[in-house]
Amino acid sequence: TSLVASGRIRVVGEMANLDRLRVDASVDRFDASLFEYAIRNASPIRVALDRNIVRVTEMRLVGQDTQLDVSGILDLHNERIAIRTTGDANLGILQGFVSNMRSSGRAAPSAALEGPLGEPLVSGTMTVDNGRLRHFSLPHALESISGVMRFDSRSIRLDELSARLGGGAVTFGGNIGFEGYRVSRLDVTMNGTGMLVRFPEGMRSTVDAELALQGTVDSATLSGEVTVREGQYTRAFDT
Repeated sequence: TSLVASGRIRVVGEMANLDRLRVDASVDRFDASLFEYAIRNASPIRVALDRNIVRVTEMRLVGQDTQLDVSGILDLHNERIAIRTTGDANLGILQGFVSNMRSSGRAAPSAALEGPLGEPLVSGTMTVDNGRLRHFSLPHALESISGVMRFDSRSIRLDELSARLGGGAVTFGGNIGFEGYRVSRLDVTMNGTGMLVRFPEGMRSTVDAELALQGTVDSATLSGEVTVREGQYTRAFDT
């Protein structure tokens, strides 16, 4: 991860008294990379401090299939924050956070960071369009992912998300829990119909499934029912 920025800062007033201090900052160049994903500013970023209030008046960040607008205030006197982010993002950035996975597609986030500076709360939605996730250890990818994910500081809810797996329709439910912005609890359901899967090795089957993944990241349990509608063993038998 790297960040290079340059610009100008103008300071007027008493440095020891924030009530009598005014700061205007203009960032002309903002180049950042998160893993292999690059992002930069589309126009000068403007931030101002006036009477204990920091205002982000203009911030637009762009990258491949990405455009994010950030605005809001930081109240230093009352120690509160209110920042909003809207725009479009490339799901390829997920590859940097999860090993052995490839991702693509677009998402439209709308998020807010609000509350006390020491413990602000995150809330918002992310609308996914034509997303794709493929983990190297699995024989199939989740394709045509679409729908709305609703999130806050405690969880991500998946009840409005759908996809296709092995040509069959899949719907999701449940939530992913967080503690301190780290995944803590899984309670996710997946219902699929007409999925053509290559599992176990040598088998080619059309299945319906109702599955649940529950527990912690380190100790999760997969349970449910799989109905095999048609199966074919694709390897020769050794007589």
